[in-house]
Amino acid sequence: MQAKGAGLLAIWSTVTREFETDYLHWLTREHIFERVGVPGFRSGRAYRRAIVSGVNGADAAEFAIVYELDHADVMSSEAYRARLDEPTPWTQRIMPKLGGFRRGGGSVVARAGNTAAFGARLGVLRFAEALPACCEGETAQPRLDAIAAVDRVTGVTLMRVASDATGIVTREKSMRNGEEGAFAGAMLIESLDQTSMHAAIEVAAQIGVAAEDFGVYELVFAFDRH
Repeated sequence: MQAKGAGLLAIWSTVTREFETDYLHWLTREHIFERVGVPGFRSGRAYRRAIVSGVNGADAAEFAIVYELDHADVMSSEAYRARLDEPTPWTQRIMPKLGGFRRGGGSVVARAGNTAAFGARLGVLRFAEALPACCEGETAQPRLDAIAAVDRVTGVTLMRVASDATGIVTREKSMRNGEEGAFAGAMLIESLDQTSMHAAIEVAAQIGVAAEDFGVYELVFAFDRH
């Protein structure tokens, strides 16, 4: 497996139990393959966590999809825009069923751990306004290294969102209900299991981020173009 790219695109949404099987089939039989087929997309992986309430108050699951990109400019490329403006019939059926939609892509600020591997658990902390001071400057890398040094942690990624590229209006976006949630950046921790994830989040809290704001997801599918 090749090293991960310099860009990242991360997407969250909720799906009610009624539509979850159709959604998973769409992801694993069409959508992720379609996206990773766009030049500049390296891989795509989907994660899931159960939540007590979702769209219209119904029980739902929340999914996180993470795409590794060659670089952030891939999000504004003609090839990617063409996919967003010409959604497949299956995508047109899925989009209106998604709730709590959040999407952000941009440049990788720093990485630690194995830069070519994925973990079975994904811990994500989204930063609403900007990356905190502890994640900026020369001190960011040793702090990420400390998290990645936790037993059974495979890697840590810090990403800054490119708001201009993320906010491009497309036909696919117009099909979703509600506004698209925005954020300025994210920290992603990957580990082998739940215990190691909790230990890694505790170390992250010691460097100055809010441990209670992490969401933890379980890997359900991954596809690497190479």
